[in-house]
Amino acid sequence: MISPMEELTIDQAREIARLRRRYADGQMVLHHRPHDLIVEVQRHGHAVALTRFAEDGSVGGELPVVALAA
Repeated sequence: MISPMEELTIDQAREIARLRRRYADGQMVLHHRPHDLIVEVQRHGHAVALTRFAEDGSVGGELPVVALAA
């Protein structure tokens, strides 16, 4: 299980930096699950992007919320 105190991998840290650049005015919300971590970016209280960080250190890549709703 990924704990809140665990360190990010280099790829995960890069993904966080990329999300911060792309959504500079957004707020990041972390959702801890048993085997992964979901990073949600919100603007004005609405989710605009989701990214999954797996327990093994891999990054699931950004999933635009518009694509998820389709």
